[in-house]
Amino acid sequence: MFPFQKILCPTDFSDASLCGIKMAAEMVKKFDSEVILLNVHKPIPHLPSPRMEASDITFDVTGYEKAIIADAENSMEEIKNTILGEDANVKLLVHIGHPAKEILKVAEEEKVEAIFIATHGRTGLSKIMFGSVAQRIIRKANCPVLSIRSCT
Repeated sequence: MFPFQKILCPTDFSDASLCGIKMAAEMVKKFDSEVILLNVHKPIPHLPSPRMEASDITFDVTGYEKAIIADAENSMEEIKNTILGEDANVKLLVHIGHPAKEILKVAEEEKVEAIFIATHGRTGLSKIMFGSVAQRIIRKANCPVLSIRSCT
């Protein structure tokens, strides 16, 4: 079990999630662990097309999602090279879906031994309104979860 050989690091590119990746980088250096960087974007609702005479403006949801994925892949490649190292054993994944569900799905499919996840420390109304992805992962994951608030 320890040292963890396969670590899932979900990232939203926040400072807290970068701290989790830095912690995983230490595991990579000391134990030659594999890291899976995962970025999940919530799906964009597909609305029915308006009547053509009502509007000439259309929005290409598929094209927008492709652009989001390409941008996220570039950002993760940069993180891989600067934080984990170019030679690190890293898998980069970008998914469109509900973050907690996608993180748990990847953890199961990849058979990770640990999840290093950031928490933004929301409390009160914002926690009730938005929920906590980290909290859902901690409750439902079938492997150890390291919850990271910041690098301080």
